[in-house]
Amino acid sequence: MPSKDNRYSRFVQWAKIIFPLVALGLLSTMFLFSRNLDPSEAIPFAEIDVEKIAREQQLTAPRFSGTTDDGSAITVEAKSAVPDLTDLRRLTINTVVARIHSLDGPSYGVVADTAFYDGVANKLEMKGGVRLSTSTGYRIETEELVTDLAATGLSAPGAVSGRAPAGRLEAGSMVLTSDGDTQVLVFKNGVKLVYDPKE
Repeated sequence: MPSKDNRYSRFVQWAKIIFPLVALGLLSTMFLFSRNLDPSEAIPFAEIDVEKIAREQQLTAPRFSGTTDDGSAITVEAKSAVPDLTDLRRLTINTVVARIHSLDGPSYGVVADTAFYDGVANKLEMKGGVRLSTSTGYRIETEELVTDLAATGLSAPGAVSGRAPAGRLEAGSMVLTSDGDTQVLVFKNGVKLVYDPKE
């Protein structure tokens, strides 16, 4: 019995010496054969200009909606909008789609490359490849169209052209007016209508 206890005691004494040495050897091997890491390549970072983002704040895919004084519902959607840092009530909007749904009258859809929203005057000025379509059958193109967001109003100060319910239409300007509960598109300044019986 004493011989077994002696062997066990000697094993424990040697284990106390050998196991720490083996562990130290393994750790040394890990550090000796590990490759050097380049901290700059450890984590990929996106190249973002933080100062530019702070300087050029913008809204992505904004959507605005409201109601005019006569009850028409207006929605404006865009790809992006950039506020004017001198007056946050003014926005520059890119790739614009505007819709006007009147209570009892026709509806209007407008698509434009850019637009400028003036929250003080409550107007949306659309420019660049402006296309207006109405539920009554008009398909009009112009370079500038101003929408009154307080009252249901549209005006094109420059030349307009497109399709009317009766044929091909050209005019020097256009305005949407309200006569009581009726909304009327009025074309002015050298109006030319080419009648097409197919229409």
